[in-house]
Amino acid sequence: MSERKTGPAARGEGKVRREELLAVAARLFRGKGYLATTMDDIARELGVTKPAVYYYIKTKHELLYEICDAAISDLIEGVRKIDASEGEAVDKLAELIRWHVTMFSRRGDIINVYLADEGELPHQQREHIRSLSREYENIYREIIGKAVAQGAFRELNVPMTVRAISGMCNWLSSWYRPDGQMPAEQIADIFLDIILNGCRPRNEEGES
Repeated sequence: MSERKTGPAARGEGKVRREELLAVAARLFRGKGYLATTMDDIARELGVTKPAVYYYIKTKHELLYEICDAAISDLIEGVRKIDASEGEAVDKLAELIRWHVTMFSRRGDIINVYLADEGELPHQQREHIRSLSREYENIYREIIGKAVAQGAFRELNVPMTVRAISGMCNWLSSWYRPDGQMPAEQIADIFLDIILNGCRPRNEEGES
C-alpha cells in the first residue's frame, strides 16, 4: 500500500506498511485466534494507534479476507505453474505436494489462518476464496487422473485420493514448526514416499 500525505499515519500516529499489517494480523490471529484478537491488539503490536490501523483497513473481516486471499493465491499460483510445465503427471504431482508442504515453512502464519478461519468470512468473500480452492483441487484431480491413464498409478477413487493428500498436507497446521526437528523438505519426502508408493500399480501379490 502506498503512503498517503493525509490521515492518521501522516499526522504522527505511526506509519504501517500493508505487508507489515497483514503479517502482524496473521501472527496474532494464529496465536490468539481470529475471534479473540482485537484491532487494539493489532495496533499495539504494530506500535501505532487504532485509528492509524483503520486508516489502512476498514474491518477485521477485511484483514482476514486479505490474509486468506494471499494464502490461496500463493498456493494456486504455484500449482498453475506446475500444471503448465512439461513432464509426466506423476512428477507434477510430486512437485505439487512439495509446493504445498513447503508453504508451511515459507508462509506459515497466513496458511494456518486460512485453514483455521476461512469459515469466518462473509458469504461473498468466502465464496471467492472457495472458488480458488476448488480450482486448486481440480488441478490435483486432473493430474492424478492423468497418472492413472498413463499407467503410473493403479485405478483410484480420484476425488477421495485428492482429499487424502490434501488432508495429509493440511494436517501440518496442527503440529509443524519451522524450528522443529524436521525441515519441511524432509517432511515432503516422507509424504511423497507414502503417497506415490500407495498409488502405484500392485503386482499379483498386492505389492506396489
